[in-house]
Amino acid sequence: MRISSIGVNILGKRRLIDHSRSALSMLKETIAAAFKSKGKSSMKKSELIWTLSFDLGWFSHEDAKKVVDLALQQGILMGNDELHPTFNLDDLEIPIDFKPDLSKITNVSVFDQIVQEIAEITGKNIGEVISIINKKQEELGNILSVEVTALIVAKSLGIDISKYIDDVERLVLNQ
Repeated sequence: MRISSIGVNILGKRRLIDHSRSALSMLKETIAAAFKSKGKSSMKKSELIWTLSFDLGWFSHEDAKKVVDLALQQGILMGNDELHPTFNLDDLEIPIDFKPDLSKITNVSVFDQIVQEIAEITGKNIGEVISIINKKQEELGNILSVEVTALIVAKSLGIDISKYIDDVERLVLNQ
């Protein structure tokens, strides 16, 4: 079985089906699209919320606030009132038909977070990272949860996994 962010339960172990856009990737693209639409590298928080809700028409005003707060929490944005992305806007190509999915953006799993961090540190895209995790999952006989396998891959790449341990432990013990 292949893994990604859509879960399937087989023999009590969660396996995931490959897809290339994680919740964090979509959040990052949403923020990039808003900044690019204004031709700016920084914006006041209120202007960013306005852009997401009224200019682009993607979210209600309240949902736009949640998206901006989540981007701040996830380290995609930084600043207090004057916000700027923590990544180079020119590094992201936004598809012409891009439209964010709020339910996907606000449902960031620990697996998505680990995959995103591996992608950012290695320079690989989400699909490539998922492929690496798939391969490791198969090497280990598909006996571990995908979150544990993602941690093993991250650790083998020298990534500090300590911030994910508690969340993964809760997931594994509740499966």
